[in-house]
Amino acid sequence: MQERLIQLLEAIAGAARPVGANELAQLTNLPTSTVYRNLTSLLDCGFIEDVDGGKRYILGMRFVKIALTGKADSHVIAAVAGIMRRLVSDLGETAFLARFRGGRVDLIDTEIPSDPSVPYIYPGLGPRPAHACSSAKAIAAFIAPELREELLDASPMRFTDRTIIDPDLIRKELSQVQRYGYATCEGEIDEGVTSVAVPVNIDRLGAVFSIGVVGPSNRIKPAIQGRILPVLTEQAIRAAAAIQHCTAVDAEKTHAQTLASAREGRPPTH
Repeated sequence: MQERLIQLLEAIAGAARPVGANELAQLTNLPTSTVYRNLTSLLDCGFIEDVDGGKRYILGMRFVKIALTGKADSHVIAAVAGIMRRLVSDLGETAFLARFRGGRVDLIDTEIPSDPSVPYIYPGLGPRPAHACSSAKAIAAFIAPELREELLDASPMRFTDRTIIDPDLIRKELSQVQRYGYATCEGEIDEGVTSVAVPVNIDRLGAVFSIGVVGPSNRIKPAIQGRILPVLTEQAIRAAAAIQHCTAVDAEKTHAQTLASAREGRPPTH
């Protein structure tokens, strides 16, 4: 029984489009009656979802969430290593990669500039507050709504005079992040330090990851619109493709759909 369920999940995951029961029977060499019986079990536990009037199947939210949140940091970091190096090379600032898991956002990787003559900011690794850090704001704004609530601290900490701690103002800022597609942290954690982050949008989950750069405010702020955002947005789509093992075209479609859904107050779509 378990092996048959796994066979069906593998077949559905490997299909380029929603797949029907008869096609699954051919792909797995299982009797059609067995396929239908096991599809019912997978539907009941949320591992698959039916589409096209119940005639075809895709991986369910529960399975997608388990698969992506269970992927080791080392695997994700390896998948985007070239992208991180490209960010540093193109922008000359420290690049960072953040991840949502277990109800919080952590920086899981950073890449620093190689030129020793240019001062840079090293943000460290570990937890980041959703009300004050660009990496966490970008995730909170575009993640599935039921996951967003896990991120928002009931008693946010004030780090500097620029830190926003009023819950209504925090939600207002997240709405602005949804509108413009990126988040900033301008002296909200450390004076004179600015970071910019964009969501790395994953199919049906939204921004499980974010990617960005951090540096001295006098270098970062004048370059956000003209230089930083075009590069970050392009590399975020490439990062989403690498993490999901899909094409850049598919990742770009997911990115556009997630941003549109967030602006309209809808959950991420597939």
